[in-house]
Amino acid sequence: MKSHGNLLLASFLLLGACATPVTIAARRDQREMDLREFQLIQQVFRTQYTIPQTFDFEGHGRVTIRDVSLDGFPGNSYVRARFHYQNRTSKPVVQSWVSLDVLDKDGRVVSTQSAHCIVPTSSPIERGSYYSDELRTPTYLAHLEAGWSWRIRCVSDLQQEEEPLDPPAPGHYMREYPPMYIKDRNWPYLQTFYYTPQLDLTPLQR
Repeated sequence: MKSHGNLLLASFLLLGACATPVTIAARRDQREMDLREFQLIQQVFRTQYTIPQTFDFEGHGRVTIRDVSLDGFPGNSYVRARFHYQNRTSKPVVQSWVSLDVLDKDGRVVSTQSAHCIVPTSSPIERGSYYSDELRTPTYLAHLEAGWSWRIRCVSDLQQEEEPLDPPAPGHYMREYPPMYIKDRNWPYLQTFYYTPQLDLTPLQR
């Protein structure tokens, strides 16, 4: 009975040893196939989109795509877009959001990433000024379906004029300072010094 159990165990070990190289080789072949498919999709992506691409958003500004590509690897792919935003509105822009969306074949949003365009010095983006950044939005395997795409969106907050106060705020008046004390040589006694301009009222001598 014991010899029969040993024989059965040896058979299982032999089968496992024979199956392991086949399984590893099959997995390696599958990864290579996935990589070649991803590289082919990357080539098609590069031929479909030419750069630069300009998108005008009325009342919000202009976004120019300087470079766009499908990067990553199978299982972790994303669309990378380098852009610059230009304020082409009539007013300074306090802040702007530029978004990169990945769409499936039916036009539904799969994922999105946004860049917050704001000047770090707390000053607005003046008319005609530029702001550059980069966005990376995952595809979540949407790139494996024919007809998938991407798009750019932009929303900006324009600088608003301050509303006048009703009633208006009180005006500012020059502050009256107290007399200035000057320490003289007879320390510790102090004397008060008042500056009073003296006018010469003597008639001019000929």
